[in-house]
Amino acid sequence: MTFFRALAPSLVVCCLLLGVSGGRCAAAPLSENVEALLRGYCVTCHGPENASGGFRLGELATDWDDLEAERRWVTVLDKLDAGEMPPESEEQPQRELLAAATAELRSGLHAASLRRQQRDGRVPVRRLNGFEYEQTLHDLLGINIPLREWLPEDNSTAGFDTVSAGLDLSAMHFLRYQEAASLAIDAVVPIHPPIRFNDRRTGLEMTEKGPNFRQGLGRTCVLSGDTLVFYTKLPRYGLCATAAVPTAGRYRVRLKAAAVGEDNRSISVGLMTVMQSGREEPVLKQVQDIPSGEPQVHEFECDLIARQAFVVNLLTTWDIRRFKRPIEEYTGPGLLVEWMEIEGPIDPFPPPRYASLFDGVPLKPRSVVRAEASGGRVPVISDQRTFAQWHADPLVPVSESPAADAERLIRAFLPRAFRRPVTEKEARHFVDATLRQLDRGRRFDEAMRYGYQLILASPSFLLLLDTGDDTTLSDHALASRLSYFLWSTAPDEELLSLADRGVLSRPEVLREQVDRMLDSSRAQQFIRNFTGQWLDLRRIDFTIPDPLLYSDFDPLLQWSMPLETEAFFEEVLRQDMSLLNFVDSDWSMLNERLAILYGVDGVDGSRFRKVTLPTESRRGGVMTQASVLKVTADGTRTSPVLRGTWVLDRIVGTPPAPPPPDIPPIEPDIRGAETIRQQLERHRDTPACASCHRHIDPPGFALESFDPIGNWRDFYRVATRTTAGLVELPYGSGRAIYRGPDVELGGQTADGHEFRNIDDYKRLLLRDPDQIARNLTSKLLVYATGADIQFADREVVEEIVVRLRDGDYGFRQLVHEVVQSRLFLMK
Repeated sequence: MTFFRALAPSLVVCCLLLGVSGGRCAAAPLSENVEALLRGYCVTCHGPENASGGFRLGELATDWDDLEAERRWVTVLDKLDAGEMPPESEEQPQRELLAAATAELRSGLHAASLRRQQRDGRVPVRRLNGFEYEQTLHDLLGINIPLREWLPEDNSTAGFDTVSAGLDLSAMHFLRYQEAASLAIDAVVPIHPPIRFNDRRTGLEMTEKGPNFRQGLGRTCVLSGDTLVFYTKLPRYGLCATAAVPTAGRYRVRLKAAAVGEDNRSISVGLMTVMQSGREEPVLKQVQDIPSGEPQVHEFECDLIARQAFVVNLLTTWDIRRFKRPIEEYTGPGLLVEWMEIEGPIDPFPPPRYASLFDGVPLKPRSVVRAEASGGRVPVISDQRTFAQWHADPLVPVSESPAADAERLIRAFLPRAFRRPVTEKEARHFVDATLRQLDRGRRFDEAMRYGYQLILASPSFLLLLDTGDDTTLSDHALASRLSYFLWSTAPDEELLSLADRGVLSRPEVLREQVDRMLDSSRAQQFIRNFTGQWLDLRRIDFTIPDPLLYSDFDPLLQWSMPLETEAFFEEVLRQDMSLLNFVDSDWSMLNERLAILYGVDGVDGSRFRKVTLPTESRRGGVMTQASVLKVTADGTRTSPVLRGTWVLDRIVGTPPAPPPPDIPPIEPDIRGAETIRQQLERHRDTPACASCHRHIDPPGFALESFDPIGNWRDFYRVATRTTAGLVELPYGSGRAIYRGPDVELGGQTADGHEFRNIDDYKRLLLRDPDQIARNLTSKLLVYATGADIQFADREVVEEIVVRLRDGDYGFRQLVHEVVQSRLFLMK
């Protein structure tokens, strides 16, 4: 309870910071032009007795400093600007009146939004999300253990989990942060010196020591002397695996193996980890190509936890048991393994992470510390101690000068944890809290744990704060915003050094730092996190394609899907290519498995490389990549509505509005419809549905020629017998599928443009490149700053789009423009 009493003020401060709001200005009267427009052309449908679309003008407040009132007036303006209101069937206002009224609305809304930003700040104080918290502790302490799973799940707002409005902070968060911090501190301190582990197994020994392995012999694999050969993905109870390691650490694995098969090609295998219990599926960590010919020794390094084993497995869905002749006659691809060995841990001792919290403090067994403290007989520690003995009597940090070391270590840790210099008052608070624990008789390591946990649960660590009075970010707050934008972690020494000197905010320095950070391997976090949310790649594992219909889907394809999109994004970013490549391109980043799916020849192995697409290819851009096609389907069927909504939101930037509140959910009569297009045409016959579906359905129809795993298709697959008969798949497990109805091609956009296929639709999108740039600019600003686009921000977005147009829409240039913008530099 002592710790939580010390923590209580932090909880109060955090909650107050997250709930700050300013005063409001009084309501302002509408201009004559706006009143004339509304009175003459809007009250018929939105007056006192009508509320078409759930919208009644009489209930619309004119206090634009009220967020809800502003939101509704923005909707009015956007409908007028888009020409959606008044409807085409109604009398239209004179152009002069419409132009004057919308200009006055725009000016008033901009002024109110900008006034609020200058008064309250643009971005409410936000906490680190779960990934940022984990990554920050990994880098701060030099550890590599999962921590996110201990934290409450983060909400997504405006499409991202970096937005302050969605990142709440509760007592439960603080409790979980303490648990996670405790685990992180535990991971820093080794409980015993290195105890070397080495185990080598031949293929024969793997079958003898692996549980239930021999039941697969002669069915999925064969033995040739001591050598194991397998032709299909092995089940979790019979794996080509090392022994489980007894303690956590970094290990070196050596494998002597070769690909087999009459085509003499290399084979892609999965490098995995699995718990000794065997109750869980192996976790894929990496894919490695093993060449054919004479077996060679391949070496890997990996981090393992106690009782975890290293596994090599195939990644295909082909089941060798479907081969009807003796397995010895099979000449297809497989993997030959002579032996595999593991040794480690190979970490130095003490590991570098130890210095992050206990630099210069020796380690001793707890029994020795107790004996020295009590004046008793000091036990002799044997070099032959077992793991069990070390767990019962672990190493602990022990200091000859506890108070001096405690103050030295806490003072050194604070500016690193808070990502800025600390005041003497702040330092004294945490030092005194730690020293009080020593005064109460707690051991040095226990007092330090208390102090470190207090720091890691404080607002200055958990929140991205800037307590200055200016509306512009301080250089240290700017360093944090920039680092969490591009690296998802705390700023490094170079950023903090520039902030200390007060020069980071200079435009030329910011530009240099953005280039340095984008060229760093740490930028992979930006690539993975932004694409994971913008393009929904985080949902890649949410559905499992129906194995009956899509037996050509396999683990290697699933592993490859998001990596293509991430590599594509990275290439556009690093080379400052046009962001219009995200709509269409004549190239992609492929490996062999994706090249097979896309019908592209000449690509071998699992390595991704830039490949020029054939002129007749239907690919190019992200919409036709397998990852996107999978996350916009349910594993069995595709939905033009789902895919159409996704395209409008993620690519075009015109997401459809939710149904009006006065429209109940509709179940259109779709009995007798034979195809998806016919079902949707019935749905569009319902007036309440038609206005949205005229926008949603066209991009969905354009993508209907792609199935749930990314294949191009001319027809739908079905599992029941049809008159069209069986279909032979060029790649798969050999299961039979039947040909269903043909896919109907083409469609018409909401503004009346015809298209025949996805190629035509992409060309239509590229007729308005500014809108593609406007959408991506807005999404980057939301992700980078932690706040949704506000009305005053629209001016900045348009200024960026104009500069991008002059620079051929370079994507790297866009990142620079975002960082140099007023929105990024202000609180």
